Amino acid sequence: IYTGALRAKDLVKQILTFSRQEKSELKLMKMQPVIREALKLIRSTIPTTIKIKQDIQVDCGPIEADPTQIHQIIMNLATNAYHAMEETGGELNIKLKKVEFDEPDLFNPDIEPGAYACLSISDTGKGMDKELIEKIFDPFFTTKETGKGTGMGLSVVHGIVQSMNGAIQVYSRPDKGTDFHVYLPLAEAVKEQQHASNKATYIQNGTEHI
Repeated sequence: IYTGALRAKDLVKQILTFSRQEKSELKLMKMQPVIREALKLIRSTIPTTIKIKQDIQVDCGPIEADPTQIHQIIMNLATNAYHAMEETGGELNIKLKKVEFDEPDLFNPDIEPGAYACLSISDTGKGMDKELIEKIFDPFFTTKETGKGTGMGLSVVHGIVQSMNGAIQVYSRPDKGTDFHVYLPLAEAVKEQQHASNKATYIQNGTEHI
C-alpha cells in the first residue's frame, strides 16, 4: 500500500509537471551537484552488472532552472537507460559539457544559436528503431511491462526542456544502445559575471575562515 501510494504521488506530480500546473522555482544553478546527487541515488538502486561512467565538465556554467526538475530529467533518463540494460547489463554514461552553436543548425532546427549546457545520458542496451523513437515523447506511451512504467517519464522530460527553451535529441539503433542529449541554455548572467571579474581589483588573501 505504501509503495502504491508513493507511486501514485509521483505519477500525479509528473502529470502536473507535464501540464505545467505545478509551480517551478527558477534560480541560477550549476548542474554538477545535482548530477552527482542523482548518480549516488542511481548507483544504490541499480545492479552492479551495470557500470556507471561519468564525464562532468567542472567549468560548465550555470543555467536558470528548478533543481527539482533537473533532478527529474536525470532520474527519468537514467531509469530508462537502466531498464534497457536490465537483462543483459551494460554501461551507463553521463556527461556534461558546454557547447556553442554560432548559427542555426540544419540538423537541429529546435536549437537556437547560443551557449548551452549539454547533458548526455547514454546506454549500451537494446536500442530503438526509428518508428519507436517518433513515439517515445507521447504521453502514456511505454514499451515496459505493466507495473514498470507509466509512459510519463519522457513526456515530462520533453515538457521541462521545452519550458526552459532547450532542446532534446535522441540517437538510437536496435541492439546499438541509445543516446539522449539535453541542451539547456546557459544563463546570460555568466558573461556579465565573467566581464565583472576581469575588471575586479586584486584582493589580498588572509587566513580567515567561515
